[in-house]
Amino acid sequence: MASVRRISTAKKKKASRPAPSAEERRVDIEPIDPWLTCGPDTSVQELWRVKETIGRTTTFHLVFFDKYGWYCEHGRECRAVTDVRRFIREVRGA
Repeated sequence: MASVRRISTAKKKKASRPAPSAEERRVDIEPIDPWLTCGPDTSVQELWRVKETIGRTTTFHLVFFDKYGWYCEHGRECRAVTDVRRFIREVRGA
């Protein structure tokens, strides 16, 4: 069975612009088989689905690792890439 990771963090408040309320950020991380998703000729070594929920807004991410490195479908600087890499370090102890 695939492991799913849930991370909850509070949104940081900025001193210059106070938020009306601190919204909780919830992240669910799930591994996906790259061979089944991308095809047998793929160079993708790892593929992860990330479900990010902030308040009532949910965003889905696909995070890839291949010969080009780590990146999300939304870009290399996407926060989901950091979440997946942190999850892998915690689970694998690398």
